[in-house]
Amino acid sequence: MDDWVAEDVIRQAIADANANGRLGSAEQWAAVQSYVEERGADPWPARRLRLADEEAPGAELRAWLADDVTAAAPLMGAFTSHDTDIEHAVIEVDPVEQARLAEWLAEQAGQPATIQSATVIGGGFSRRMWRVRVAQGGAVRNVIVRIEQGGMFGTNTVDEVRAMRALHSAGFAVPSVERVEESGQVLGEPFFVMEQVPGVVRLDDQGLDDIIRSVAELHRVPVTVLDESGRSAQQVVDDNIEGWRAMYRKHAPESPLLELGADWLHANLVPTGPSVIVHGDAGPGNALFDPERGLTTIDWEFAHVGDAAEDWAYLALIRGRRIMGPDEWKARLTAVADVRLDDEQWRMWLAYNHFRGACVNLSARTVFEQGTHRTADQLAIGVAVHLRFLSQLVEIVGT
Repeated sequence: MDDWVAEDVIRQAIADANANGRLGSAEQWAAVQSYVEERGADPWPARRLRLADEEAPGAELRAWLADDVTAAAPLMGAFTSHDTDIEHAVIEVDPVEQARLAEWLAEQAGQPATIQSATVIGGGFSRRMWRVRVAQGGAVRNVIVRIEQGGMFGTNTVDEVRAMRALHSAGFAVPSVERVEESGQVLGEPFFVMEQVPGVVRLDDQGLDDIIRSVAELHRVPVTVLDESGRSAQQVVDDNIEGWRAMYRKHAPESPLLELGADWLHANLVPTGPSVIVHGDAGPGNALFDPERGLTTIDWEFAHVGDAAEDWAYLALIRGRRIMGPDEWKARLTAVADVRLDDEQWRMWLAYNHFRGACVNLSARTVFEQGTHRTADQLAIGVAVHLRFLSQLVEIVGT
């Protein structure tokens, strides 16, 4: 790992949050304050010398990890997670950004556009999101604006839009994308505008079963919709491991435990079947139910070709753990979608998801350090949540 996030960066973020009130709750920033005051001296300069002199044994690496988890513990209080019960404050989008969006929409359509309202949508991490009401051409419509955040989670607008449009064309229920701005010159980052899908999050039995059926339906969409390379299932698995490893190295060049995890996965992870299109973040919160429209799946930034077990293990063992236990999820997946994985397959694909999570979460640290819209969640994800995923990976893999 690199050195810890600099104290002056964190304290400036706290000051900015206190000044504008737009970047998280007071409780979140109090947790950040506790973290920066209690974490002590950065151990990584001495650790780096140790690694340069001689490779640290597994027991020493695990001890370092345990120390880091303890130091980062206050930051877990700053993480809002994916809890669908959280009520986020209604925050108006900055008037300057509203004006820039209106001007761009007018240029795109060749007719004036007026932003009647624009509020920040809380709860998302990969993108800044706005709920916008636009008057244009004699009509008023509600849209969602999704704005990149400096490469958060290694995702980008171009790939997300490509996946959404391809799936929409294939008949899968995703929001339609109206317009895309790839240059980053309008709002400082690339973004796209999509329809605002009607619907609510449901956690009742019927809602959960519909989510499972929707994921199974996605896995039946031909992979050629996204990838015509004809790669074997094993090659897809190996390519994905290397893709996550390359992404983590971009944000933290030194992580012996992640390197060991990647090597272990290469040696042990095998496909459970043919490659499929994977959502990558399937579960409650990313499925909206409407009586007329049915279920629409949102948040496609992680969509890629992979193994079906990626989605099932993430849904049952990570994203859905607040709803019911692993055994209940496994039984439900079998009953609803005939998902049948043995204990070793569950373990392997859980390890893969922990590896992926540990890798992508490091990007949040970079976004916090370099970004213009620093949030407490970014720091919490880039430090504490990353360490939680890494710890769970190490528990399965060992060193």
